[in-house]
Formats: sequence, C-alpha cells, structure tokens
Amino acid sequence: MPTAQEIKDIIERNRAEIYKKDYTFFEVDTFVKCVGYVEKESASCNECRALLSDMAEIAERYPQMLNSGSKGRVEFQEHISQYESHLKDAHGYRRKGVYMPLYTMAGLAVGALAGWISGFYLISMASGMILGYIIGSALDRKTSRSGKTL
Repeated sequence: MPTAQEIKDIIERNRAEIYKKDYTFFEVDTFVKCVGYVEKESASCNECRALLSDMAEIAERYPQMLNSGSKGRVEFQEHISQYESHLKDAHGYRRKGVYMPLYTMAGLAVGALAGWISGFYLISMASGMILGYIIGSALDRKTSRSGKTL
C-alpha cells in the first residue's frame, strides 16, 4: 500500500505535464488534501485502504486524464467526488464554509415565516437571517478547528 507522501510526490512530479490553470480548475489540490486525510483514516477503515491504492493509480494518470479531453476530465472529477463522499459520509469531513450559507438561508426562511405570522415581516426576516449566519459560522469554525475541513 502506497503512503500519502509517495502519492503526493507522484502528483507533484506530474504537475508540469498539465496547464497551471487546469491544476486549480480541476481541484488537484483537493485531491492532494484527500490523499492525506484518507491515509490518516486508513488505520481504522478498510475502504480508505482500498482508496489509497486507487489514488496512487490516479496520481500516475491524472495528467493524461486532464489533457485527454472531456471524458478524462469527467473521470478525474468523479474520482475526486468519490473520495470526498467517502470522507464526508464515513468520517465527518466537510468542505470549508458549507454551514454558513445553509443556515443563513434556513434562518431567512424561518424569519419570513415568523414575520408572516407576527406581522413584523422585515424585522423577523433580518433577525432569522442574522441568527442563521451566526449559527452557521459557529459550525464552520467548529469543523475547521476539529481538522475535518476538506
């Protein structure tokens, strides 16, 4: 089973074979982060151990995938999504800033409903939105501090 450092070295070695903008656009840096997180969780997770060998294969092939056209690019993005999904579902990892917009919109909806009931529409909407923003930001900070941010 390859280590995360070996996979990261392969990714870095192959980086020159793709366009600089493609590295950012196709979130190769997210792939690198996922490699580290999967290795960290592989001590207690069989699926993570299997994903590590898959990641090593993708690290070798990713320049050809990104340079080959839409089919290879879609395949690369599907692999990244698979890794992220496993980390989210099985280990509780989240992307940065996922809670704040979600809770802000939920607070806005609850505030609108409360405003419709009470008659203080604008005040209730603003209060609900602010409260949702505060709660969502707190959850994002908590996730970031726990080291489970993708």
